[in-house]
Amino acid sequence: MLTSIFSIAGTVVAVVVVLVLLFVLFTRCLAIIHTGEVGIVERLGKYTQTLEPGLHLVMPFIYRITEIVNMKQIPLKVDEQEVITKDNVVVRISETIKYHITDVHAYVYENKDSVLSMIQDTRANLRGIIGNMDLNDVLNGTETINTTLFDQISTTTAGYGLNVDRVNIDSIQVDQTIQESMNKLLRASREREANIMEAEGHKQAAIAKAEGEKQAAILEAEGNKQTQILEAQGKAESQRVVAESVKDQIDSINAGLINNGQLYLQYKNVQALEALAKGTANTVVMPSSAVDSLGQLPAVGAILNQTAKNDK
Repeated sequence: MLTSIFSIAGTVVAVVVVLVLLFVLFTRCLAIIHTGEVGIVERLGKYTQTLEPGLHLVMPFIYRITEIVNMKQIPLKVDEQEVITKDNVVVRISETIKYHITDVHAYVYENKDSVLSMIQDTRANLRGIIGNMDLNDVLNGTETINTTLFDQISTTTAGYGLNVDRVNIDSIQVDQTIQESMNKLLRASREREANIMEAEGHKQAAIAKAEGEKQAAILEAEGNKQTQILEAQGKAESQRVVAESVKDQIDSINAGLINNGQLYLQYKNVQALEALAKGTANTVVMPSSAVDSLGQLPAVGAILNQTAKNDK
């Protein structure tokens, strides 16, 4: 009885063990590859295939997934390095590389450490680029450095199964004494530019003032000129009107004297005699022609005739 119980128990244990082993073996045959990754499968140490994302069945013991390769873009911070510029100034540069794997076989089997090789090439190319630039060009030309470095390492890293997507210079630092000298030069340059701008402002203000005064003088002279022209035109017009008036008077007098000229002269002689009579002189000497002309006046003629009769 006991023997049979032990026999049954042993059988059950054996079955359980077999089931556990089968379960473990089955789970080892299953491989899950996540999106953005691939699996490298080897058979007895030799590459056989690359597994894409998904669920895969891999025979254990003979086949084995040796490595999961990340195919996503990977950012990499490169350690800071010291580089000497063309003008013998030591600068410390830190940079960042963004890359992704393009050839899994070349990345895993053709290079011992593709990423390290990429970093070494990047640092070497950066030393060559900076060594051909002055400090001022380095500090102001990070975009140029990025572009040149990217062009140089893109071709090289293709052999590592990698593709460099972008290279960024994060920081460029110089020695403290150099930095202080640069700050002094920068301050001096800014002060010089400020002085130049101030002087240029004064110059422009003086030019504007002189130009304004010139325009004002021109406008004033033009105004005076127009005033004088208008005054001259007014005087000329006035003189013309006066001359026309005098001419009309003369023409009127001449027209009146055509038929009565002799009487007018006689009238003027009488006026002259009146003026003489009012004077203090007692004796008036007159030419005979004037007396004769006065005699032609009726009133004067009567007086003269009466005087002659009295004398007789």
